[in-house]
Amino acid sequence: MNPINEPTSVFNNPIQIGIIVKDLDKTLENLQNILGIGPFRIVDFPPAGEEDVKMIYKGEPAKFTAKFCFYDLGNIELELIQPLTGKTVWQDFLDKKGPGIHHIKFNVPTHKPTEDYMKSQGINISQMGASVGKNAGKEWVFYDTDDLVGFAVETMNEIVE
Repeated sequence: MNPINEPTSVFNNPIQIGIIVKDLDKTLENLQNILGIGPFRIVDFPPAGEEDVKMIYKGEPAKFTAKFCFYDLGNIELELIQPLTGKTVWQDFLDKKGPGIHHIKFNVPTHKPTEDYMKSQGINISQMGASVGKNAGKEWVFYDTDDLVGFAVETMNEIVE
């Protein structure tokens, strides 16, 4: 089989590292003061006026809010997430481990082949939802890999399905 067609080939080019924080403002202040990085793009999820965004937590429709921050760290996007309300994998992580690296994100052409592959490995989707802003029309999916590899795997489709 051509290596490009291997189900695991989508995991060869990470695009994002996600970090869960308790206090986004304090964390950003520390990143700027200690590491000298910034400025940051800060957004609310869901954005004001878009409260009816697809959100699924452990297979069930959900409602949750969070503050997101993005920073281009070389060719990797750094994403900081402060969970605010509702049940989420982000709050689960914060409750279980405290602040820290939560996920690595990868682009996939479409979700179905990766979902099928992960299911064949006994790995389920823990949370998913509709993208907003510059990625509107796409969806993001978190896989429950934390106990297996030390972090969650997130995918986002490149092709609007």
